[in-house]
Amino acid sequence: MRSPNMSNTRFSRLANRKADPYAAIRKMVAERAGHQWCLFLDRDGVINRQVVGDYVRNWRQFEWLPGAARALKKLRAWAPYIVVVTNQQGVGAGLMSAVDVMVIHRHLQMQLASDGVLIDGFQVCPHHRSQRCGCRKPRPGLVLDWLGRHPDSEPLLSIVVGDSLSDLELAHNVAAAAGACASVQIGGASSGGVADASFDSLWEFAVAVGHARGERG
Repeated sequence: MRSPNMSNTRFSRLANRKADPYAAIRKMVAERAGHQWCLFLDRDGVINRQVVGDYVRNWRQFEWLPGAARALKKLRAWAPYIVVVTNQQGVGAGLMSAVDVMVIHRHLQMQLASDGVLIDGFQVCPHHRSQRCGCRKPRPGLVLDWLGRHPDSEPLLSIVVGDSLSDLELAHNVAAAAGACASVQIGGASSGGVADASFDSLWEFAVAVGHARGERG
């Protein structure tokens, strides 16, 4: 049974978000002004369309979600670091190779670079869930590894963006290890108000950030 306090907290967050959908984003933007921090993005279901019942095994199967590339350009103007954090257990299952994943990310990076956008890193867990590794989301290994190699990025200001409850659990686990971590849910199943903010798409999140930063258009 959920504790009354937790239920009340979740309801309060959800109610506040409905009353002012930009309130949480304004707070995120204000808290991070003038600081070094990282925006950690899930890939499948946030940047590109998921392949139902399968994996994105090669670049031909990679399909940008509407507005995702434009969203990354807008978010790049805000976030000092942007890192993609993704589980790719198709590698562990023998359905594709680590090189296949690298090629996908190289093409993704090249397309974005043509519009002046840089992704600072791709943190990939290639293991099958049965291997019980420390890097498969929602375990925080991929995020903590990157933060450990970039001491200029303030861990307390990290933001995790994802479309699944696993991504929200990742943010919770990073917060438990690092002290704090904000979360943004993109589409997906209802989080019950657990996420700090929720949007239908990465583009809608980016637009909210732009408004909070005083951008026009």
